[in-house]
Amino acid sequence: MNSVAFICPLYDMKNHFDLAINLYKSKIDYDIQADLIFIFSNEEQKNKFELRVKNELGVDDMIYNIMPEDLSSYKAQAVTKKLYGLKEFMNQYDYIVLVDCESIFVKKFDAGQLAEEIWNSKGMLASNISPSGFFIMRTCYKTMGLYYNKKLRKSLGTYKYNFWFNELQVYKCTYLSGFFEWLSRFDIEKIYNTWHCFEYYVFYAYLCLEHDFAAKKYKYICNGGINECIEIFNIKKQIKILADMNLHWTSSREIMSDNIVMKFHLDRDVTSSDYGENKAANPVVLIKQMLKRYIVMFLEIPEKIKCKYFDSESIG
Repeated sequence: MNSVAFICPLYDMKNHFDLAINLYKSKIDYDIQADLIFIFSNEEQKNKFELRVKNELGVDDMIYNIMPEDLSSYKAQAVTKKLYGLKEFMNQYDYIVLVDCESIFVKKFDAGQLAEEIWNSKGMLASNISPSGFFIMRTCYKTMGLYYNKKLRKSLGTYKYNFWFNELQVYKCTYLSGFFEWLSRFDIEKIYNTWHCFEYYVFYAYLCLEHDFAAKKYKYICNGGINECIEIFNIKKQIKILADMNLHWTSSREIMSDNIVMKFHLDRDVTSSDYGENKAANPVVLIKQMLKRYIVMFLEIPEKIKCKYFDSESIG
């Protein structure tokens, strides 16, 4: 039986503690046989949330870790905290799944079996065409000095395909030691200070360059990750997307498939005027973003030719 931990970075801001209580409660309600680990910024935040867990859920053995103070000054705190959590617990489990506090479990399932299934199928890399995803990955991989790497570009269709939040973020722990050794070759402070250096994009670069992983490409078009924006589509289209891509969580308020074991982004109100993903399927927005992408790629041709990483297959 595979051991699994769900790691959740947590902050004392907005309604994050309320959301995290709901996540913890859903784990209890569905008897999820996996550890739920919270990563806090400091002892005060931990104590405050631990008291709520005890009073509201009757749990007095919460699993947690507190991020070292020397990591607290970095700008990309979510990325920093998730990478720290992976490193701290990579030798204690077979698989780690990273989640945010605005997630909940929605059914009982075998966490070890599902994590192994998703990893072995490379399902966590299910990707859709995403014009805005291009610009996020561009920032990430430029920061890392990998933007012009031939192998990485090819694996993501010149960053046209985006796998962000489409499937549960599953990490096989036997890969993490090599990952952090590889990561040490980069300027980690740049990564920790760049918001768009999301941990899963960074990990994907390692999987691609060192282990020949490639994104599973689907032709669905959405400005962002299609699963986090899925409610912009009608119910029939949602069902088709979730089934075709064999996804196991969704941001849809309705359970669309027997495969779905979690919901995420429960802090977002799709009806609000500031809901950014309302533009995700707007044809005008999509066309503008695609044109912008091609213009940027054209303007970057001289840089591409000169870039010392362009002819390298992996970082040395």
